[in-house]
Order: sequence, then structure tokens, then C-alpha cells
Amino acid sequence: MNRRSAVTYVGDDPDVRARVSRAVDAAWGGSLTPNVRAIATDALVGTAEDADLRSLGDACGIVTTTEEAARAAVADRLAATPKSVPVIVVLKAATTDAFRTALRAGAADVVIGPSSEEPVSDPEADPLVERLLNAVEAERVRFGPDDAARLREVLLDSGSTLMSTRSDEVDTKIRWTIENVGEHAELDRIVCYLRHAETFEPTYSWCPDGCDTAPQPLEGFPDAERLSTFENVVCPSVPTASTEASQEENDGTHEGTGDRPATVHVPLVADWDLVGVMAFETDARRVWTDEEVDLYRTFADLIAYTIGRNDRRLELRRQTEQLEQFSAVVSHDLRNPLNVLSGYMELVESEVSRSTYEPMDRAVTRMESLIDNLLMLAKRGEAIGETEPTSVAGIAEKAWQTVRAPDATLTIADDIGRVHADSTRLRQAFENLFRNAVDHGGPGVTIEVGSRTGEGGDGVYIADDGPGVPPEVRESLFDPGFSTADSSGIGLAIVARIVDAHGWEIDVQNDDGAVFEVSFEAERITKPA
Repeated sequence: MNRRSAVTYVGDDPDVRARVSRAVDAAWGGSLTPNVRAIATDALVGTAEDADLRSLGDACGIVTTTEEAARAAVADRLAATPKSVPVIVVLKAATTDAFRTALRAGAADVVIGPSSEEPVSDPEADPLVERLLNAVEAERVRFGPDDAARLREVLLDSGSTLMSTRSDEVDTKIRWTIENVGEHAELDRIVCYLRHAETFEPTYSWCPDGCDTAPQPLEGFPDAERLSTFENVVCPSVPTASTEASQEENDGTHEGTGDRPATVHVPLVADWDLVGVMAFETDARRVWTDEEVDLYRTFADLIAYTIGRNDRRLELRRQTEQLEQFSAVVSHDLRNPLNVLSGYMELVESEVSRSTYEPMDRAVTRMESLIDNLLMLAKRGEAIGETEPTSVAGIAEKAWQTVRAPDATLTIADDIGRVHADSTRLRQAFENLFRNAVDHGGPGVTIEVGSRTGEGGDGVYIADDGPGVPPEVRESLFDPGFSTADSSGIGLAIVARIVDAHGWEIDVQNDDGAVFEVSFEAERITKPA
């Protein structure tokens, strides 16, 4: 599963490539010998894309010659490799120009002779062997730029997947993305621990070869103090103290490396709180690069955000259900005595004076309106149903029919046209705006509805000839519970939610009374032909 490291030869001379291969075998030998690969100089500096050409940055070492390094483009590419990738330049002769060429290529070491035309008979006597052993960490696997580019693409796909996750898909998609990242990063294990009280539970894991995970306290992770301050903790693989002894006991035939796994532990942070830890592990002797660790942190942030968003969604759903149950109970308990009161009022309507009856009737009507608004706010919230082209004037006229204001007047200034809307919710918005005008402007208020055009796009206005809106309350007018007319303060809050749910905007001005302006923005009104 794990990549082997590779010593890369840059050049076109097959004899030098063969020399590098012999030196690598002589330097290490056995199962941990790095691969040897070659990159032609033209391919290295050319523009053609080659699917088999990998970046120099993922090599454990590079060997080239002064002939190749003398090319400025090659020297620039070699000098740009990470410091962790040593470059060894083979010199034909110890001349000033040769050393200058090696320095320009960013060489970590040089080899002087013998030339490829005069190969040594004993590969172990080749000075290149010693240079490789001194400069190259052949046992360590490196994460190169090409690997980073591929993993970055995987993270983009994972982000798109996680951002569109429903609550019932969260577990499945998190496990899928963890597996995808683990395979592309060539890891052995990824475990996501989520915090429960003082314990971190292994909630999600990807372990193709199996793993033994168990709950543990924060102190059970490496450098727990750094994790608690939201820092990454990077641990390279380290041979255990018993490795050498174990190998001696087995006469050098011990198959395992005895190494501690190389790990990266990344904190999961949500709302400035440590909610978990993600562990990325490999059994290879791996060098963790800063770019690789940054990508793992990005992935952990995606997981933390997804989990946090889903937790908030579930909590909101629970609160909404509780609110709906509460509203249903309250409205039921209120409607029963209200129905009794309405029935007795019908019986005594002809027996009491008009001046006595009308205040009682208005009070009952107001109670009915408050109950309806409470239920609608609790059950419907900001949701809207299917939208369709809707006549704005037609909806306004239907809404007016439900408003008990026999002395008030509604005027439709012009044929406003049609707009895509949920007709039921749009009608509720008009009803609440009309009732607000009657509450504030008095029973004989005059209300006008017409079309408007402004910077926010086409829209509609609802104006009345009442006292208008005091400037000091404009910012709070649509807040739930705010009222200046001894009402519940729910009506305009519902209007604002309906407008927001459609993607529109609403504002209020004073012009010889209150003027509510609804801007449909991108939704332009369709005028009749």
C-alpha cells in the first residue's frame, strides 16, 4: 500500500543511470532499497505533459551530472526542489567551473570521478555510494507536489459532497470521504475521535488492514497540550527501543520494522471548542511535509464543520418540534373558551347596544388573529411551498376580503402584473400588512397598493394615510414581538420571513403615512401583454 521512496536520475546517459542504480543497490540493498527512476532533461524542462513524469519534489534524492546541470533551465529546476530532497552532482573533474555549476544547481554534495567511461569494478567502492548514504534518507517516503495536487482535488470533491449532506447521510458521507482521502494519501489508517464529556470516542475510522481503536482521554494523544490550543501535532516514525534487541534475538530475520507509526493529529474545532481529534497514520517511515499537514487540517475543518452544522440542524429541528407542540396545545386551549365566548356573543348581539357589542367583537377577532399568527409562525417559519406566476393584484384583493375593516378603503393603483411566488404565503403577507395599517391608521384608514421600480428591482408598495412609522423604531419594526399599537408584534415579523423566504427585500418609508416597499430583485414583475 505504501510507496517506496525513489532516487531520481536527471539526464539522458544510460551509463550514468546504470551507475546510479548500482550505487543505490550497493548503498542499501534489501527490502528498503529505494526505486531508481530517470527523467530526461528535455522532459524535465519541456512543456509537454507526460502522465509518467512525476515531480522532483517527491524523490528522496536526485543525481545528475555537470553536463546536465550546466543547462540553465535544468539548474533552475534542481535549485527549486525542497531542501529535504538532496541533489548530488557527478563531476568529471574537480574544476572551478564544475563546482560553480554544482552550486548553481543547489547541490548538497558532489562526486568526483570516475567517469562513466571508466566504471569501477566494485560497485561498493564507487564514491557515489558514500554520498548517497550521507545525504539521502532512503527509508522515508515523501509526499511530493504531484501528490499534493491530487489530494487537493480529492478535498474539493469531498467539500462539495459534505456541504450538500442531509442529516440522514452524514455518517455515510463522512466515512466515504475519509476512505477517499486515506487511499489517495496512501495512508494506513484515519480515525476521527469525537468528544463526549472528557472522553474522545473513535466515531469514524478507515482501517483497511484493521485497527484496534478505543476511547481515550485527551491526554492519551501525543502532545495533548498543543491539541487543546488547536495546534497540529506531527510525529515522524521512530524505531522503538526494543527494535535492535528484537532483531538480534531473531538473528537478523525479524520481519517487522519495530517502528512507531508516523502520525499527524489534527484538532477538530467548532465554535472555538475542541470537539474531536483526527488521526492520520502510516506504517511507512514517512516525512510529513508542511503542505501535506495543511491539507489534512483543511480536511479536518471540513469534517468539523459538517458535524457542527448537522448538530445545529438537529437541535433546531428538535426546538421547532417542541415549539409546534407547544403552539398546538396553547392554541387548542385558547380556542375552546374563545369559541364559547363567540357563541354567547351571537346570542346577545341583538340584546346589547352596538357601542357595547363592537368592542367585544373586535377583542374576539383579535384573539383569533393572534392564535392564527402564532400557529403559522411556529409551524411554517420561513418555509415556502412551490412557486408559480401569481397575480399580485389578485392576491391583494383576496387578502383584503379577510380583513375586518368595513370603514377602511383599499385601492389598487394599477395592474401590478405577476411574480413567481407561493400564493398562500404571499396572501398572508398582504393580510398582515393590511391589518398593520388598520391597527396603526385607525378603522377608516385608506390603503393603496401599486407597482414600483427602484435600484433593488421591480416590486410593489403598500401605503396608508396613517401616522407613519417613527424614525426611531424603523430598525426594530420587523423584530418578533415588537409593536407600537398594543398588538402581538408577530404580524410584521411573519411578513419579513415570507419576504426573505422568497429571496426578496422589504423596507419601510414615510410619505404622508407608512409606505412598505417590497423589492423582487432578480424576480422581475411580468406585465400583462
